[in-house]
This record gives sequence, C-alpha cells and structure tokens, in this order.
Amino acid sequence: MSLLRPLSTMFRVAAPTVRASKSINIAAANTISPSSPTSSIISYRSKHSATQVKRLFKRNPARLRILKKKGNLPDSKPQIPDRTYPPIFKPTFLGNGWSAPPPPEVKVPEYPFRIPRTGGKPFGAVGFLPVYRDVRVHGTKHTTIIRNVAGNIPAFIDELRAVLELPLGKKGILSSASTGKHGGGEAGRGVNSDNPIRIRTGGVIEVNGDHAREVKKWLAGLGF
Repeated sequence: MSLLRPLSTMFRVAAPTVRASKSINIAAANTISPSSPTSSIISYRSKHSATQVKRLFKRNPARLRILKKKGNLPDSKPQIPDRTYPPIFKPTFLGNGWSAPPPPEVKVPEYPFRIPRTGGKPFGAVGFLPVYRDVRVHGTKHTTIIRNVAGNIPAFIDELRAVLELPLGKKGILSSASTGKHGGGEAGRGVNSDNPIRIRTGGVIEVNGDHAREVKKWLAGLGF
C-alpha cells in the first residue's frame, strides 16, 4: 500500500467567496443551478450614494434648464398663507422694546389666540410682549421665542407664517411633545431653514432666525 497521496487531496483550498447584496443573491440563485459543484457570485456596488444621485440627476442644473424650457419644471415656490387679521393701530416702541397697548377708543377684536403680556410690574404697569431672541452655538444659531401663546395654536401659526412669509417645512410644524422614531422629539436639534417653526411645551413657539422685532410689531398692531 502506497503512503504517497496526491497533493490535491492533502491540501484542499477553498474557493474565495464574495458577499453580495440581497437582490444580487436572489438573481444568482435563479440563474445558477443549486447542483452546480462550484459557483462564484460577483457583487457590484453603486458608484454614487443616494445624496450624490439626487444632486447629479434630480437637481442637475442642465436637467433643470431643460425642464424649465419645456415648461415641466416643478413649482418650488413655498406656499405662504394669507393674513387674516389686519393691524388695528400703529404702535410705538421704546428703546427697551416696550410698546404701549392701544388706546381705549380703539376696539380690539376677538382673536382665536391670546398672547398676554408679562406681569408682576410695579404699580400695575403694563408689561412687555413675551417675544425674545435666543442665541446659541457660539453666536451662530439665532431663534425667536414667543411665550404665553394660548387658544388656537394652529391659527396663530398660520398668521405667523403669513407675517414672516415662512414655508410649512419638510416635516410640517415640529413638536417637542411628539416622539420621533429615534426616541426623542421629532424636532431633533431644533428649528432650521427646512423646518422653521417648532411648538414647544407650555405655549412656547420657536421660530428659526431673528424675527423678534417683526413679531413684536405684528402683535402690538393686533392690540396685544
């Protein structure tokens, strides 16, 4: 009996395998017979990411020019609601941001929302409108905070969007009370240019950007 064996039987080398995606594996399973002794699957990965595909093909300047020439360019103008409540008088502001309420002869209509002024002033003085500037991220993030908003919040936000000409946002109106898919509020890190309005707890509205002066002028003109 010979003790010599062929090298092919002593050293078995496994064929290299390449991992493939699920779709390619299914296609390969349909084309390759399971009884085949040896089979190799080749995986082809996309050259561009999803963001690159969107920028190269969907937002390509040449493609947009062609669509505009043919009249098929989608309307990118944001939908801004119209103002429902016009101002009832012209307020005057002091250097500290305080404005006097309307005189008694000016009739203030009934609004579906209310924004009471700050209280606790000495001698029963009229307080300030609860509109504040908020600066974060080392002075690079500016937001406007509106407090003490009561009543019909959606009606207030529609009027606020009409005054500031703000779009609805990709995620709509953000809310801190609702829970997102990652466990936190769906607002994430707060408002931004894509989602400019956020409803916080306690009747607080947060708006992207510094609009404190415009909001104060609007609220004072309504009689608040």
